Amino acid sequence: MPTDPAADPRLVRLLDVAGSGPIGAAKPDPNPPVWWAPQPGPQALAAICPADEVFFGGTRGGGKSDCALGRQLRGAAKWGTAWNGLLVRRKYKDLKELRRRIDGLVAAGMPAERVGGEEQVNVLRFSNGAAITLVAIHRIQQADDYQGHQYTEITLDEAPTIPFIGQLIDRLKGCLRSPAGVPCSMFLTGNPGGAGAGQIRAMYVPFTDGGLLPVRERQVHRLKDGTTRVFIRSELADNPALVRNDPQYVKRLLSISDKQLRDAWLLGKWDAFPGQAFEFGPRHIIKPIWPIPQHAPLYMTFDWGYGAPFSIGWWWVDADGRLYRFAEWYGWDRESPANTGLRLTDQQIAEGILAREKRLGILGRPITRLSGPDCFSKKPDYRGGGQGPSTAEEFSQYSASPAVQRRYPGADLALFPGDPSRELKIRQFRQRLQVPDDPEELPMLVAYDTCKDFIRIIPSLCTDELTHEYLEPGQELHPFDEACHVCMARPMAMEIPEAAGLRQAQAPAGPDDLAQVANREHDAQLRVLAAAAMAGVEAGASDISEAIDMLTESGELGDAIAVLEEYDEDDISMLGRLGRLLG
Repeated sequence: MPTDPAADPRLVRLLDVAGSGPIGAAKPDPNPPVWWAPQPGPQALAAICPADEVFFGGTRGGGKSDCALGRQLRGAAKWGTAWNGLLVRRKYKDLKELRRRIDGLVAAGMPAERVGGEEQVNVLRFSNGAAITLVAIHRIQQADDYQGHQYTEITLDEAPTIPFIGQLIDRLKGCLRSPAGVPCSMFLTGNPGGAGAGQIRAMYVPFTDGGLLPVRERQVHRLKDGTTRVFIRSELADNPALVRNDPQYVKRLLSISDKQLRDAWLLGKWDAFPGQAFEFGPRHIIKPIWPIPQHAPLYMTFDWGYGAPFSIGWWWVDADGRLYRFAEWYGWDRESPANTGLRLTDQQIAEGILAREKRLGILGRPITRLSGPDCFSKKPDYRGGGQGPSTAEEFSQYSASPAVQRRYPGADLALFPGDPSRELKIRQFRQRLQVPDDPEELPMLVAYDTCKDFIRIIPSLCTDELTHEYLEPGQELHPFDEACHVCMARPMAMEIPEAAGLRQAQAPAGPDDLAQVANREHDAQLRVLAAAAMAGVEAGASDISEAIDMLTESGELGDAIAVLEEYDEDDISMLGRLGRLLG
C-alpha cells in the first residue's frame, strides 16, 4: 500500500527538499549527435514521452524494442557521462537481436564499444562516457543484485514475458535515480500474452484497450503518489520500414491458426490470452443471481498473503454440484505494482470478512471455510519470543470475542485445511472449467461478473515453460490457489481411461506388481483402483480385471481400505471415491 506522505513528518521534509531545485546538475548537450531516429507516429511519441513510466505495447513488429534501445541511445548522446542506462530481458538469449542491432550501429559509425558475450552481462560504453548495461533477470531474487546501483533509465523489454513483473518494477524503482539531475524514467515494451501479461494489463493498459486503467490511450494516469503512467499503442502498420520491406510478414501473421495468438500478435488485443493454462471465457462469467438459495451449501476459500495479495472467494453450490463464485476480496489496492499485498494483519482480514458477509446477507449461515496449510502454522511471537497463534487461531479467537459477537451475531471464522496437492488440484480445476457441448448448459465452475480480479487473473495464467505440467512461478496465483480448495472439497469424477496400466495384465499378478502400478500412477482414481485390485488379488483373483470384478460383486471394501491405509490414503474423500468406483 503506498505510503501517505502527510502521515510522516520525515517524508514531508524529504518532499520539501526534493522540490527545492537542483544543485550542480549536469547540463545536456544542446546539439547531441543523432545515432538513432524514430519513425513518425507512435514510435516517435514513445521515444520522447516524459512520463515516469511509459508502456509501449501492442502488435508484433511495431518497432517497440528498437524504440526501447533508441531512447537509451538518445539519452547517452544528450547526457554523456551522466547517463547510465539499464536494459532488461528475462533471458540472455532474448538479447540476441538487440546485440545484433547495436553491433550494426557501431559498424555504421556510432562511437561506442559493446563488451560481453552471449550468455553474460553486456555493457555498451560510449566515447562521451555514457554507458548502457544489458542484463537478464530470470528470477526475482536477481533484482537484489542491483541494490546500490543507480540508473537514469530502466528499460524492461518484452515485460509481459516476466512472471514477476510487478515485483520487479517495484524493486528496480529504488535504482532509478540521478545525482546529476538527469530526468529518470522507466520504459516498458511488450505484446499481449505471457506470464506477466495480466499484471501489465492491470497496471498500464486502459479499459478502452482491454485493460483496467480508467484512462484512454496516450492519456496520463496519475497515481496517488504523483507518479505518471502512459500507455502508447504499437501498431505494425506504423512500422513501414518492416511492412514495406517484408510485405509477406503480414500474411504470415494472418496465417496463424490459433485465433488467440493471431489476435494478440496482429491486432494487439489485450483481452486475448495466447498460451493460457485454462480455458476460461465468456461461458464462465454470468450475471449475479440474488438471493443465494437458502439451502445451498456455502464455502469461503482463503489464500493468505501479506507482502503478496491474499485472495478470498465466496461460493455456493447448486443441486448439480456446480460452483458459483458470487463474491471475492483480493488484497491489492490497484495503486501498487501488481502482485503486491495490502499488508493487513490477520485481525484486519477477519474484520473485513465479517463486514463483507454482513453486506452480502450471509452472516450467520453455515459456511465451510477452507485455507492453505500455511494458515495453521504457528507464527513467531515478536513481543515475547517463542511461538504465537496461527492465522486459523487468530480468526477463531477474533470471531468468538464478545465485542465482535455483538457486532456480528453468530460469527464463526473457523478455518479448515484445504487439500494442497498440486497435481490433483490443477486437474480438478481444469475439469470444472470444461465447457459443455450444449450452449445452454453452464460449466461446472462459474463466476459472477462482479468478481473482477478472478476474471482478470485466471485466463492470463500460463503454464511452466519447462514442463507445462503446472503454472509458471511468480504469477498472480492467489485466486487459483484458493479456488482449488473448493474444487478439491467437491471433487468431480474424472474420466478413467480403459486401464492400459490396469487391464492389460492377463497373467496372474502378485501384490508387489500391483503396488508398483499404484505408485507409478499419478491420477488418484487409478491409484485407488490399483489398491483395490491388489486387495482382490490377495483374496484369490487370478488377474487385475478379475480382482476388480470380484470386489464389485461382493461389495467387500474392507481389504481395499486396509491397503489404502498402508499407502497413507485414508482420508475420507479418497474412501468416498473408492466407494463410488467400486459401488
